Amino acid sequence: MAELIQLKGVTKEYKKNTVLEDVSLTIEEGDLYGIVGMSGSGKTTLLNLISGFLEPSSGKVLFHTSINEELRDLNKNLKMFKKDIGFTPQHNSFYHKLTVNENLWHFGSLYKLRKETLAENIKNLLEVTHLSDHKHKLADQLSGGMQKRLDISCSLVHKPKLLILDEPTADLDPILQAEIMTLLQGVNKQGITVVFASHHLDSVERVCNKVAIVHHGKVENAGLLETLRNSNSPDHFTINIKSEDNKEEIINRLKELPVKKIVDKGSSLIIYPKNVNKIMDQLLTFIEEENLHLKAMDVRKPSLSEIFEKIAKE
Repeated sequence: MAELIQLKGVTKEYKKNTVLEDVSLTIEEGDLYGIVGMSGSGKTTLLNLISGFLEPSSGKVLFHTSINEELRDLNKNLKMFKKDIGFTPQHNSFYHKLTVNENLWHFGSLYKLRKETLAENIKNLLEVTHLSDHKHKLADQLSGGMQKRLDISCSLVHKPKLLILDEPTADLDPILQAEIMTLLQGVNKQGITVVFASHHLDSVERVCNKVAIVHHGKVENAGLLETLRNSNSPDHFTINIKSEDNKEEIINRLKELPVKKIVDKGSSLIIYPKNVNKIMDQLLTFIEEENLHLKAMDVRKPSLSEIFEKIAKE
């Protein structure tokens, strides 16, 4: 995939206070990119730099243009970039005393689209966000979930290449969180690159292909989620075994190996190894030598929450 946004050694300071330090990050076309971190870690500042709302104190933010297929300095070409981005802040930014339809027409008009083009965009958005039956309702009469969908629609009305959202599921219950995540997946499938910050790690892990972990103003880990899970926190890997009638024999043998603990779940054993590769080699050798029969055995990779917790404790 082609690069869409590239941060190169970006640092942001406020009154000599460093909020983000030496951040290098690449967002490619088609990514669904999650940015996670504790409150005050620098997530929102990072989003504002990517969107062009803030200028780096040092370093560069580059974006890919269709002109000569090249990366250009975002802050020096904001007018060119504006049409390619949609931004949804944490708190609703639509007009509460306008209807759904009126809000979309208003925000669409800011991009000077042809009337026919804007009408078609609005029609499609209302269908995608399931707001067609509510288009004549005042925004403040909508439920919390519908208001969030309207806010996202206002950011998409001009068909941007990139949609950026700050905490899109904040203050929503689990069911509405899942609905918004499903909506973002649908937006992404239409060819729009999506970047959002969230403290709901389970939601990020469920929908994103890439993740950046921000901690104390630094991006500690960034890239493909699967790569992070494979390479980080090996002490969080677990081995799950479902045995037949030889569980005690397996437990006794495991106690001789470098494991942190063994949890007996009745129908299965959960092993917390000190070194997953070493334990797997020794366990497979033992099973073969003793001709043991297992119902199942698998290695579970660490979750995003476990990776994040390890970084946060360091």
